[in-house]
Amino acid sequence: MGAQGNLVTQQLDYRHPWPVRIWHWVNAAAVVVLLLTGLLLFDIHPHLYWGEDGHAGIPAFLSLSGTDLDRAVPQTELQIGSRRWDVTGVLGSVIDDGFGGKYLLVVAAPEDWEFGATRGWHFAFAWILALSFLLYGLYILVSGRLAKMLLPMRSDLTLRSIAHEVWQHLRLRRARGQAARNYNLLQKLSYLFVIFVLIPTIVLSGLTMSNAMTAAFPDLFMLFGGRQSARSIHFLAAMLLVLFVFVHVFQVFVAGFFNLMRSMITGRYAVDREDSV
Repeated sequence: MGAQGNLVTQQLDYRHPWPVRIWHWVNAAAVVVLLLTGLLLFDIHPHLYWGEDGHAGIPAFLSLSGTDLDRAVPQTELQIGSRRWDVTGVLGSVIDDGFGGKYLLVVAAPEDWEFGATRGWHFAFAWILALSFLLYGLYILVSGRLAKMLLPMRSDLTLRSIAHEVWQHLRLRRARGQAARNYNLLQKLSYLFVIFVLIPTIVLSGLTMSNAMTAAFPDLFMLFGGRQSARSIHFLAAMLLVLFVFVHVFQVFVAGFFNLMRSMITGRYAVDREDSV
């Protein structure tokens, strides 16, 4: 009488076609450059306003300010709405402008950085992000990948399925077998939010800060409620994208770093398969 058990083997699925892989890595590089250059540009005036006007003397709903910048560790304050926090030594750094003045920066900047060059790099990679987004959007529509991989199925939207996915994520459990062949509900919703909400918002709000674009398309001001509103929405949407990236990278390690990296480089994703023996 033979014993029975489970033998775990692996099957390689072709999960990511080459357009998806190219879009992923182009976007990853663009986001890194945009984040670094964007924070340097934000450092010029680290305050967010709503409406068309925003400058010293107008209340900001988010602000990073400093006093006693001549000290080794300046007094730094973060203000959001009516709440204020002392973030001295935690957030912000001081840079000498070379003309006898000092400024508080959100992040440390290279000593030889230039505003014009930084702005040029930011806009260049913004166009890369925008064009790659348009091409990817056309691809997932024409190829059917949107309906096949990203749109939730009816079975995904049941209370039992939603509760199961949330519980699996809270326990940091990776999907196995047939469940690993498809994105789960939380993945689908987060990817759809990034593709169809965050990236378009970042691109359009960024274009609203361009004088050339708003001269050609003045309705952008109406869409965002003013140049300063667009700047604030641009910054907040970018921070949401950064949050998504952190969660995404964390989940990559939870779900299997080498397997997922291989799938995004070669397209091949290993799925565990249990066969009775």
